[in-house]
Amino acid sequence: MKSRIPLLVLALSPLAGAADKVTFDEHILPVFQQSCLNCHNPDKAKGGLDLSTYAGTLKGGSGGKIVEPGDAGSSLVGVIEHTREPKMPPQGDKLAAAQAKLLRDWIAGGLLENPTSSARKPSKPKLDTALKSDPGAKPDGPPPMPAHVLLEPVVATARGTSVHALASSPWAPLLAVTGQRQVLLYDTAALELAGILPFPEGEPVSLAFAPGGRQLIVGGGVAGKSGTTVVFDVTNGSRLLTAGKEFDSVLAADIRPGFDLVATGGPSRLLKLWSVETGEPVKSIKKHTDWITALDISPDGVLLASGDRNGGVWVWESDSGNEFHTLRAHQAGITGIAFRADSNILATASADGTVRYWEMNNGGEVRKNDAHPGGVTAFAFGRDGTSLTAGRDMKAKLWKPDFNPARDLAQNLPALPTAVALDFVGKRAFVADVEGAIRVFDTADGKPLGELPSNPPTVAARLERLDAQLAELAKAQPPDPAKIEPLKAARKRWGAADILTKTLGAETALSAANLEAESRFDGFSTAAKALGAAAERLNAKRSERRKLAALPQDKSSPETRAEIAATLSAIDSVIARLRDDHRRLEAEVLKSRSGVESSAPGLAQSAAAAAKLRRDYLEAAK
Repeated sequence: MKSRIPLLVLALSPLAGAADKVTFDEHILPVFQQSCLNCHNPDKAKGGLDLSTYAGTLKGGSGGKIVEPGDAGSSLVGVIEHTREPKMPPQGDKLAAAQAKLLRDWIAGGLLENPTSSARKPSKPKLDTALKSDPGAKPDGPPPMPAHVLLEPVVATARGTSVHALASSPWAPLLAVTGQRQVLLYDTAALELAGILPFPEGEPVSLAFAPGGRQLIVGGGVAGKSGTTVVFDVTNGSRLLTAGKEFDSVLAADIRPGFDLVATGGPSRLLKLWSVETGEPVKSIKKHTDWITALDISPDGVLLASGDRNGGVWVWESDSGNEFHTLRAHQAGITGIAFRADSNILATASADGTVRYWEMNNGGEVRKNDAHPGGVTAFAFGRDGTSLTAGRDMKAKLWKPDFNPARDLAQNLPALPTAVALDFVGKRAFVADVEGAIRVFDTADGKPLGELPSNPPTVAARLERLDAQLAELAKAQPPDPAKIEPLKAARKRWGAADILTKTLGAETALSAANLEAESRFDGFSTAAKALGAAAERLNAKRSERRKLAALPQDKSSPETRAEIAATLSAIDSVIARLRDDHRRLEAEVLKSRSGVESSAPGLAQSAAAAAKLRRDYLEAAK
């Protein structure tokens, strides 16, 4: 695009203000001729974009379409208004307001080619700031909750460490909490530990539930060395997939609802999109100027938002990785990014103390809240549009769906809050801090309801404490059933958890033994094949010797007889070597077969023991 030339005649045209009559031929092409065709013509289609024709404009360039009917947030509007990169014209001022209005009216009117053409229908739904999704429209079936999941901590310490992230299931009373090389799952109704997901890859830093609530993606690793993401099934604790191998810890991650794409960000400053099928990166976006600290994929899977330590925020098309919006406003690092449940509103929280809400149609800011002096440290959306924040003023605040303040949930927190979450019905709020405490509040009145530990004790320690409490209560005369029965119920639950720990351990050991047995059998098969090949080589040499030895010696010359004798001697040497190889391989086959046969009874016994433990656990868990 070249420098702008004012089009006063166009601006004053009677048709210019009539959105339903703005056409390409009469109004838009003259704008392009004056300001754009120097770079975007059939001979010099910069960026693959030719604006000299109606068809070329609708086709777009190498980065995709630049206009969508009815979509005022089309990339063409962003670049000419200098709200997104690349700014056009690249040198000089942006287009006049009247020209920008012509483009907006043309798009809003359905991209008319001429006065007699028909308006095009929008190819994607129009977005607005009203929450349209039905909070009660949950997926079919029971809510996804852990069942028969490990309850024994991977790491048990006297004191907790900073909680990096909290995530609440969208459809179940379940809260995920980052711990030390593990993720804790808490029942938000009972405020009890419901499961533990081991994360041996390092420290988990990022958590995100899939929209259905059954899958949880965990990002983390070892700072400065390695990073990855793991997707868990929270109902049984199984690892569904691993993606996003990095050379530093993953600080932010999410998975698209179709489970085909994982997005990661971290110290590399690169926003990476990974194929779930191949595990390979499909897009690496170099736009952020500092560590990527937060990202979120919209619940409908269409958009991806990312923010960095420098305050930069971008919204991308998740399919192509193309830039959708550049959101410029924050003056300090981004500490939280979240799409609302309907995907229409994006919230960004920052260390500059503000939370900003953006609508995704035009990328416009619809609300700015000066939430926490000194900086916002955590943000979370509830399913109904309610939001929760915490900050360096040591407060946690609840906000209404219309973005107005609801109430302070906590003041004068004893430690810096690091993560927040709302349960799936919006009745309970969770605030975690740098010391590992997770405080629970009633959202209706702000009253504290208790705490959840980020470093739960071992199952054995729980049983020991319960046994001591029951023994103490048994001394009372008469015994108090109101106190004893709940402890007995807890004792039964954690007794079952102890059996489950042993069951899972036995099943893991059995799996390892099976793998070893398979390896032994593979070794036996390889040795047997080598033995067969050696036997064939030995027999071939023996056959060759027999044929040579059968040649008539009396009619041959002395020279021929000497040559035959030398050849027979050489063959004898080869046969001797092949015979030794054959004997050695026979010994290896016998040894391999013995190993396979000897492992069979042990495997059978281990399988029987694991099966009995599983039956015992299921009986104890009734």
